[in-house]
Amino acid sequence: MSTSPEFCIISKGKMDFIYQKKKILLTEIVMLEAVANYTNLHLLNGKKILISRTMKLFDNLLKDHPFTRIHRSFIVNESHLKSYDSDKECIMLSNNMEATISRRKKRILKCTADFKEILKEND
Repeated sequence: MSTSPEFCIISKGKMDFIYQKKKILLTEIVMLEAVANYTNLHLLNGKKILISRTMKLFDNLLKDHPFTRIHRSFIVNESHLKSYDSDKECIMLSNNMEATISRRKKRILKCTADFKEILKEND
């Protein structure tokens, strides 16, 4: 089994899905959400695209880009973070969606510069 994701190529800031003939700008992706062995891509314009691949593949594919896995079900685009709600333990995103952050990831992310400001709000 190949470790490289052959279903998708990222180049020039675009995610190119080979078999579906779709190209999506990385800046347009707000969040990825796991749905069993599928992944929903939530876009800035409010649309959702269902891809028949697991979050693990996307996690590996996006590791060199500004995306962070905050929960086993969510990967968020760091440029779309808006605020943190400590009551709900979730991150608010630029398209008014929210994503739950796991306790373990919250502790890890509090130490990183990118998330420090957003996570300490209301904490």
